[in-house]
Amino acid sequence: MSIVRLFAVLACAASLIAADKPAAKGDVKPAAKVTVKPVPRPELKALVAPGASLKFDFPELTVDRYGAMAACHLTLPADYDAKKKYPLVVWLGGGEGGNTPNKSFLPEGDFILVGLPYPKGANNPGQANMVGDYAKVWTYHHFMLDEIAKLIPNIDKTHSIIAGFSNGGHAIDGMLRLSGKPKLTDYFGTFIFADGGGTDYSSKGNLPNLKGKFAYACWGGEKGSNKLATSQLPKALKVKGATVVGSEMVGVGHSFGETEKPKVAEWLEKVALATPAKK
Repeated sequence: MSIVRLFAVLACAASLIAADKPAAKGDVKPAAKVTVKPVPRPELKALVAPGASLKFDFPELTVDRYGAMAACHLTLPADYDAKKKYPLVVWLGGGEGGNTPNKSFLPEGDFILVGLPYPKGANNPGQANMVGDYAKVWTYHHFMLDEIAKLIPNIDKTHSIIAGFSNGGHAIDGMLRLSGKPKLTDYFGTFIFADGGGTDYSSKGNLPNLKGKFAYACWGGEKGSNKLATSQLPKALKVKGATVVGSEMVGVGHSFGETEKPKVAEWLEKVALATPAKK
C-alpha cells in the first residue's frame, strides 16, 4: 500500500471514530424549544360537552409564577346540560400555585371545576414565597372567570365555591378585602380556607358584607401550621354575617388534612349547598 493511500485510510478511520464518539458536554446543543400555539378561546365552544376537559389559554395576561403562559384547566360534569345551572368550584393551590382543579373536598354532585394560577410578580415583598399583591391576583382571576363565563354562562354563582390551601387561603382572604368592583363576593357564595388566611400579609382592609355567604376555615393543630392566624378568621367572618365553621385539624401541621376533607364535604352538602339559589 502506498504511503498516500495509507494516510487516506487512516484519515477516514479517524473521521468515523470521531463521528461515533459521544459529543462533549459543551458540544451538546440544547433541544429546540417547542412552542405550543394556544387555542383561541372562542374555538373552545365546539369542545363544550358532558365530561369535557378544557384548557383556557390567556396569552394576553402576565405569565404565571412558573413563567408559563397564563392558563387554567376546567372540567365539566359528566352529565353537563347547558340548560341547567352548576356551581363553579375554584381551587387555589399552596406555594407557587397551579391551574389544576381539585375535587377532593367536595360531596357527590355535579360541579364545574377549575384551577386558577397566580400571576408572576404578585408576591409579598417581605416574603417572596407568599402571594401579596392581592389586587393583581384578583385582576388576573376575575378576567379568567369572566372569560370562562362567556363560554359557559350557566354558572350558579350563589352556590359557587372558592377554596384554597396556604397561599390559596391567603389569596382568598386578601381578595375579599379589596375595595372596588367587581368583588369576590359577586362570583362566589362559599369560601374555604385550609390553613391559610388571617395573616398580617393577607388581612389588610375590611371584610365586605357576608350576609347570606358561607365560610369554612380549618387549620392544623401541630407545629408548622398557620393556626395562630387562620384560627382568627371564623370570628371575623361571622361578624360580617357569614355562616361559619372553624375547625382545628388534630394531628395535622401545615396541610389540608385528608381527615378534614370529608367534614368539609358533609358541611357543603348539608349547609352551604343546601340553601336555595337566589333568583
